[in-house]
Amino acid sequence: MSSALKLSELENFLKQNQLVTTQQLLEFYRTFEPDLKVNTLRWRIYHLKQANIIYSPKRGVFALQEKKVFMPEQTENMKDLARLIQEKYPYVNFSLYPTEWLAGLTGHMYQSKNIILEVDIDALDSVFHFVKDRYPNVYLSPDKGIYDLYTSPREENIIVNRLYVDAPLNRIRGNYHLPKLEKLLIDLIVNEPIILPIGVSEVKTILTNARSSTT
Repeated sequence: MSSALKLSELENFLKQNQLVTTQQLLEFYRTFEPDLKVNTLRWRIYHLKQANIIYSPKRGVFALQEKKVFMPEQTENMKDLARLIQEKYPYVNFSLYPTEWLAGLTGHMYQSKNIILEVDIDALDSVFHFVKDRYPNVYLSPDKGIYDLYTSPREENIIVNRLYVDAPLNRIRGNYHLPKLEKLLIDLIVNEPIILPIGVSEVKTILTNARSSTT
Protein backbone atom coordinates (compact mmCIF):
# COMPACT_ATOMS: atom_id res chain seq x y z
CA MET A 1 0.00 0.00 0.00
CA SER A 2 2.78 2.45 0.91
CA SER A 3 4.33 2.03 -2.55
CA ALA A 4 0.99 2.57 -4.30
CA LEU A 5 0.30 5.79 -2.39
CA LYS A 6 3.40 7.51 -3.89
CA LEU A 7 3.79 9.59 -0.74
CA SER A 8 6.86 11.61 -1.70
CA GLU A 9 5.44 12.50 -5.11
CA LEU A 10 2.02 13.25 -3.60
CA GLU A 11 3.53 15.60 -1.00
CA ASN A 12 5.34 17.57 -3.72
CA PHE A 13 2.18 17.65 -5.85
CA LEU A 14 0.07 18.99 -2.98
CA LYS A 15 2.67 21.58 -1.98
CA GLN A 16 2.64 22.91 -5.54
CA ASN A 17 -1.15 22.96 -5.88
CA GLN A 18 -2.32 23.79 -2.33
CA LEU A 19 -5.89 22.52 -2.88
CA VAL A 20 -6.81 19.72 -5.29
CA THR A 21 -10.04 18.08 -6.37
CA THR A 22 -10.84 14.38 -6.56
CA GLN A 23 -10.40 14.57 -10.34
CA GLN A 24 -6.95 16.12 -9.94
CA LEU A 25 -5.94 13.35 -7.53
CA LEU A 26 -7.18 10.80 -10.05
CA GLU A 27 -5.11 12.44 -12.81
CA PHE A 28 -2.08 12.52 -10.49
CA TYR A 29 -2.25 8.78 -9.74
CA ARG A 30 -2.99 7.95 -13.38
CA THR A 31 0.41 9.36 -14.33
CA PHE A 32 1.78 6.26 -12.54
CA GLU A 33 -1.13 3.88 -13.24
CA PRO A 34 -3.08 4.87 -16.37
CA ASP A 35 -5.85 2.33 -15.72
CA LEU A 36 -6.48 3.27 -12.08
CA LYS A 37 -10.15 2.88 -11.14
CA VAL A 38 -12.14 5.56 -9.30
CA ASN A 39 -13.04 3.07 -6.55
CA THR A 40 -9.33 2.36 -5.99
CA LEU A 41 -8.71 6.10 -5.69
CA ARG A 42 -11.44 6.35 -3.05
CA TRP A 43 -9.69 3.70 -0.96
CA ARG A 44 -6.39 5.56 -1.30
CA ILE A 45 -8.02 8.80 -0.19
CA TYR A 46 -9.47 6.97 2.80
CA HIS A 47 -6.05 5.60 3.83
CA LEU A 48 -4.38 8.97 3.32
CA LYS A 49 -6.96 10.69 5.53
CA GLN A 50 -6.76 7.97 8.19
CA ALA A 51 -2.97 8.33 8.25
CA ASN A 52 -3.38 12.11 8.70
CA ILE A 53 -1.48 12.84 5.47
CA ILE A 54 -4.29 14.79 3.79
CA TYR A 55 -7.49 16.42 5.00
CA SER A 56 -10.63 17.68 3.30
CA PRO A 57 -11.44 21.36 4.05
CA LYS A 58 -14.65 20.88 2.06
CA ARG A 59 -16.35 18.08 0.17
CA GLY A 60 -14.34 16.87 -2.84
CA VAL A 61 -11.32 19.07 -2.08
CA PHE A 62 -8.10 17.92 -0.42
CA ALA A 63 -4.94 19.48 1.00
CA LEU A 64 -1.73 18.38 2.66
CA GLN A 65 -2.02 18.10 6.42
CA GLU A 66 0.56 20.35 8.01
CA LYS A 67 2.44 18.82 10.93
CA LYS A 68 5.54 19.39 12.98
CA VAL A 69 8.60 17.14 12.85
CA PHE A 70 8.06 13.70 14.44
CA MET A 71 11.31 12.41 15.89
CA PRO A 72 10.96 10.28 19.05
CA GLU A 73 14.08 9.34 20.95
CA GLN A 74 16.03 6.34 19.65
CA THR A 75 16.51 3.40 22.02
CA GLU A 76 19.98 2.06 22.81
CA ASN A 77 19.06 -1.26 21.15
CA MET A 78 18.18 0.60 17.96
CA LYS A 79 21.48 2.45 17.98
CA ASP A 80 23.47 -0.75 18.56
CA LEU A 81 21.64 -2.57 15.75
CA ALA A 82 22.11 0.38 13.38
CA ARG A 83 25.86 0.47 14.06
CA LEU A 84 26.20 -3.25 13.32
CA ILE A 85 24.33 -2.97 10.02
CA GLN A 86 26.23 0.13 8.91
CA GLU A 87 29.55 -1.58 9.57
CA LYS A 88 28.59 -4.71 7.63
CA TYR A 89 26.39 -3.14 4.93
CA PRO A 90 27.52 0.49 4.42
CA TYR A 91 25.73 0.84 1.06
CA VAL A 92 22.39 -0.81 1.93
CA ASN A 93 19.58 1.57 2.89
CA PHE A 94 17.66 0.55 5.98
CA SER A 95 15.12 1.96 8.41
CA LEU A 96 14.55 1.19 12.09
CA TYR A 97 11.83 1.94 14.62
CA PRO A 98 10.44 0.39 17.81
CA THR A 99 6.71 -0.29 18.05
CA GLU A 100 6.90 1.57 21.36
CA TRP A 101 6.69 4.72 19.24
CA LEU A 102 3.21 3.65 18.13
CA ALA A 103 2.23 2.50 21.60
CA GLY A 104 3.26 5.93 22.86
CA LEU A 105 0.30 7.41 20.96
CA THR A 106 -2.14 5.50 23.19
CA GLY A 107 -2.67 5.30 26.93
CA HIS A 108 -2.04 1.56 26.92
CA MET A 109 0.97 -0.58 27.70
CA TYR A 110 1.58 -3.52 25.33
CA GLN A 111 3.37 -6.72 26.25
CA SER A 112 4.89 -6.99 22.78
CA LYS A 113 7.97 -4.85 22.14
CA ASN A 114 9.24 -5.12 18.58
CA ILE A 115 11.95 -3.42 16.58
CA ILE A 116 10.99 -3.10 12.92
CA LEU A 117 13.99 -3.30 10.61
CA GLU A 118 13.30 -2.56 6.93
CA VAL A 119 16.00 -3.24 4.35
CA ASP A 120 16.49 -2.81 0.60
CA ILE A 121 15.00 -5.85 -1.16
CA ASP A 122 18.31 -6.89 -2.75
CA ALA A 123 19.94 -7.34 0.67
CA LEU A 124 16.90 -8.50 2.64
CA ASP A 125 17.84 -12.17 3.09
CA SER A 126 21.49 -11.41 3.74
CA VAL A 127 20.76 -8.82 6.41
CA PHE A 128 18.16 -11.10 8.00
CA HIS A 129 20.66 -13.94 8.45
CA PHE A 130 23.34 -11.52 9.63
CA VAL A 131 21.05 -10.11 12.34
CA LYS A 132 19.66 -13.54 13.26
CA ASP A 133 23.20 -14.80 13.98
CA ARG A 134 23.67 -11.99 16.49
CA TYR A 135 20.28 -11.53 18.17
CA PRO A 136 17.58 -13.85 19.51
CA ASN A 137 13.98 -13.55 18.36
CA VAL A 138 14.55 -12.35 14.78
CA TYR A 139 11.77 -12.98 12.22
CA LEU A 140 11.48 -12.35 8.49
CA SER A 141 8.10 -10.82 7.49
CA PRO A 142 6.03 -13.04 9.83
CA ASP A 143 2.36 -13.62 9.11
CA LYS A 144 -0.09 -13.71 12.02
CA GLY A 145 0.27 -17.47 12.50
CA ILE A 146 4.05 -17.31 12.77
CA TYR A 147 3.85 -14.19 14.94
CA ASP A 148 1.41 -15.76 17.42
CA LEU A 149 3.32 -19.06 17.60
CA TYR A 150 6.92 -17.94 17.83
CA THR A 151 7.39 -14.33 18.92
CA SER A 152 8.05 -13.71 22.59
CA PRO A 153 5.84 -11.16 24.39
CA ARG A 154 8.37 -10.99 27.23
CA GLU A 155 11.39 -10.14 25.11
CA GLU A 156 12.15 -7.70 22.32
CA ASN A 157 11.60 -9.17 18.85
CA ILE A 158 13.28 -7.92 15.68
CA ILE A 159 11.00 -8.08 12.64
CA VAL A 160 12.81 -7.75 9.32
CA ASN A 161 10.76 -6.50 6.37
CA ARG A 162 11.35 -5.08 2.91
CA LEU A 163 12.05 -1.35 2.63
CA TYR A 164 10.13 0.30 -0.21
CA VAL A 165 12.03 2.91 -2.18
CA ASP A 166 9.28 5.55 -1.86
CA ALA A 167 8.78 5.14 1.89
CA PRO A 168 8.71 8.55 3.67
CA LEU A 169 11.86 8.55 5.81
CA ASN A 170 14.19 10.88 7.66
CA ARG A 171 17.88 10.22 7.00
CA ILE A 172 19.80 9.98 10.26
CA ARG A 173 23.30 9.11 9.16
CA GLY A 174 24.54 7.66 5.88
CA ASN A 175 22.32 4.73 4.93
CA TYR A 176 20.44 4.76 8.28
CA HIS A 177 16.89 6.18 8.30
CA LEU A 178 13.95 6.60 10.64
CA PRO A 179 10.37 6.57 9.33
CA LYS A 180 8.18 9.64 9.25
CA LEU A 181 4.90 9.54 11.14
CA GLU A 182 2.78 8.88 8.05
CA LYS A 183 4.77 5.72 7.35
CA LEU A 184 4.22 4.44 10.89
CA LEU A 185 0.51 5.04 10.60
CA ILE A 186 0.23 3.32 7.22
CA ASP A 187 2.25 0.38 8.57
CA LEU A 188 -0.19 0.16 11.45
CA ILE A 189 -3.28 0.33 9.24
CA VAL A 190 -1.97 -2.33 6.86
CA ASN A 191 -0.15 -4.36 9.59
CA GLU A 192 0.88 -7.03 7.09
CA PRO A 193 3.43 -8.49 7.58
CA ILE A 194 2.35 -8.07 11.18
CA ILE A 195 4.28 -5.57 13.29
CA LEU A 196 2.05 -5.26 16.35
CA PRO A 197 -0.97 -7.32 17.52
CA ILE A 198 -3.46 -4.51 18.04
CA GLY A 199 -7.23 -4.16 17.81
CA VAL A 200 -9.26 -1.88 15.55
CA SER A 201 -10.35 0.38 18.42
CA GLU A 202 -6.72 0.88 19.45
CA VAL A 203 -5.76 1.73 15.86
CA LYS A 204 -8.46 4.42 15.85
CA THR A 205 -7.11 5.83 19.13
CA ILE A 206 -3.59 6.02 17.71
CA LEU A 207 -4.81 7.73 14.52
CA THR A 208 -6.82 10.26 16.55
CA ASN A 209 -3.89 11.07 18.84
CA ALA A 210 -1.51 11.32 15.89
CA ARG A 211 -3.47 14.28 14.48
CA SER A 212 -1.79 16.50 17.05
CA SER A 213 1.61 14.81 16.62
CA THR A 214 4.34 15.42 14.05
CA THR A 215 5.55 13.80 10.87
